[in-house]
Amino acid sequence: MMKITGRRIPQRTEFLSLFLALLLVLFIGLLSYRAWAAFGRRNDQFALSRQIVDDTNALLSSLKDAETGQRGFLLTGEDRYLEPYRHALVEIPDTLNALTNAASSRSFDQAQLVDALKPLVKNKLDELGQTIELRQRMGFDAALAVVRSDRGRAAMDQIRKSCSEIQAIAYGRLTQYYEESRSYANQLGFVGTFGSIGLFVLLLLSSLTIQTGTRRRKQLILDLKGSESETTEVRDLLQTTLGSIGDGVITTDAAGRVTFLNAVAESLTGWTLGQASGLPLEQIFVISNEETGAAIENPFNQVLQESQIVSLANPTRLTSKGLQHIPIEDSAAPIRDAKGNIIGVVLVFRDISKRREAERAEKKAVAELAKHAELLERTNAELQHFAYAASHDLREPLRTITAFTELVQLRSGSQLDKKSAESLQFIVAAAHRMGQLIEALMEYSKAGEVTDKPLHAVPMEDILTRALGNLNGSIEKNKAVVTHDPLPVILGDETHIEQLIQNLIGNAVKYRRQDVPRIHIAAKELGNEWLFSVSDNGQGISPQYQALIFELFKRLHSQQYPGTGIGLATCKKIVERYGGRIWVESEVGKGSTFFFTLPVTATFHQSASG
Repeated sequence: MMKITGRRIPQRTEFLSLFLALLLVLFIGLLSYRAWAAFGRRNDQFALSRQIVDDTNALLSSLKDAETGQRGFLLTGEDRYLEPYRHALVEIPDTLNALTNAASSRSFDQAQLVDALKPLVKNKLDELGQTIELRQRMGFDAALAVVRSDRGRAAMDQIRKSCSEIQAIAYGRLTQYYEESRSYANQLGFVGTFGSIGLFVLLLLSSLTIQTGTRRRKQLILDLKGSESETTEVRDLLQTTLGSIGDGVITTDAAGRVTFLNAVAESLTGWTLGQASGLPLEQIFVISNEETGAAIENPFNQVLQESQIVSLANPTRLTSKGLQHIPIEDSAAPIRDAKGNIIGVVLVFRDISKRREAERAEKKAVAELAKHAELLERTNAELQHFAYAASHDLREPLRTITAFTELVQLRSGSQLDKKSAESLQFIVAAAHRMGQLIEALMEYSKAGEVTDKPLHAVPMEDILTRALGNLNGSIEKNKAVVTHDPLPVILGDETHIEQLIQNLIGNAVKYRRQDVPRIHIAAKELGNEWLFSVSDNGQGISPQYQALIFELFKRLHSQQYPGTGIGLATCKKIVERYGGRIWVESEVGKGSTFFFTLPVTATFHQSASG
């Protein structure tokens, strides 16, 4: 036994000191275990938060690639530009699934934001797919109409905002973990210091207590060093994570003084962490309106007032230490302690200079396209006016030729020889055919006429009834049977639609076989368009002629059947004016089916070919 000041320490005191020493060691051990367990949980939470940040960045990158492919294809029409778009379509679902899993296992608020993000992404992909499909089917102007609606840009802005909110929460939690880890380290340091002193005093009371306490103290020191090492590793991991993020990150304390800048933030602001640490945020993060230069309220104050995530108004610019103006977008989120109190703010921002340049280039391209569209519209109007004038001027001399040849034919009678009479008959027939051709050309011109007359609801069954009435003589003569399914009401011009249906049914009756002509009209809704079909049991069309028949003056039967070769061309022009398509599927000797599409909500479509 050890003696102090010449007196023997009672055995009871030794046991008491040993008991107290054991309690103290146990207490420190429990704190160490708690810290170790907390560090383990923090590592998992760090990994999930970092995955959320990486997944949102990957999603935005894939969407930008999809937009790049879409724009390249819209401008050039070349399929090779769609490769980034197709690659993005494969990557985006996997990225969203990974983001959903990470957010669901992490927090309810992030899971809600991810769920809200999914329809935004789908809407954006639908818009890209629609413009690509329109570009493939109907050309550049049709796709441009969708681009001009600004739907895609609005969808992308919403996606970026949602991703920023998700990332802001992740960054806030990363910073929170960092602050909590530092708090644990301080607690361990306090406990280790005073625990060591207490152990030293207690162990002096007996040699047994000293020996036992010494061993325990050595073990405790090792444990504390291990805990401090783990704390250092976690702190280094957090700094490495924030430093490797592609966005600028700034954190402050509850008073708005800067506590951390990552490398990107240092580059954009022009301040180093050493220079900025402890300074007010508004001195480091100087922002103003990008267009007017007016000062903007610091996001730190907004977070304190609203106690939630806030985003900067767009457009915003950052003025660096070197007075360089950089367009940015950002969001700020509160950092809370375990009790929910705000202990600081995390600010996440990015340089959007390249996007601004792309937007300016896009606006310039849109203006150029608008100028070309206006020129094409004027040219179309002039060509249409010319068609009216030319057809009117041709009618008068043609009527004169017809009248005089018929007069000569009437007066001469039997005085002409056979050859002269046949020649005169050819002249009369040719004049009549030319008159029919002029009338058909007028109808073709009217089919492409663009007016300010508003479109209105057109019941297709009423249109069919009028068309059948116009064709009544031909139908009765050929004993044709015309049937139809229930037909929809569309938005359009009655004259155009009636002309379209009448031409298709008239052709089906004209090019009949020996059997009784049977014609059936049907309609089916496919997404955003109606698919109409006119089927017959007529002669059919060889595959090599199925595209040719829709061109002007292309007739397959020469003079065997009356006509001008303009009817199907007129049908095609009407359908394309409404943004639809027309084609035929046929087999020789087994009949034909003419298909055409019209939008469910039709708008009059100005084609460049008008």
